[in-house]
Amino acid sequence: MNTPQSMMIALIAAAGVSYYYAKQEIDARRKLQRELGVRSTEKKEWYERLEQPASKVTPANPPTEGAGSLVPPTSAKPPDKTS
Repeated sequence: MNTPQSMMIALIAAAGVSYYYAKQEIDARRKLQRELGVRSTEKKEWYERLEQPASKVTPANPPTEGAGSLVPPTSAKPPDKTS
């Protein structure tokens, strides 16, 4: 029989594992977006983002290939750095 303490430990462990895998997926997606030039690395305050023209506003999470997988697709190649 499960005691309240054992259930609490199981829930905390499950939350920690879920957080770990979600963070890996989010970091992989951000890295892929940065390599493709979709994600801006510029830091702005909330009011600066509101003042920006509507034509420059992009969706917060545009759909990318492999967004559901933990590993970015190998077909995506980084931009050329020869120029």
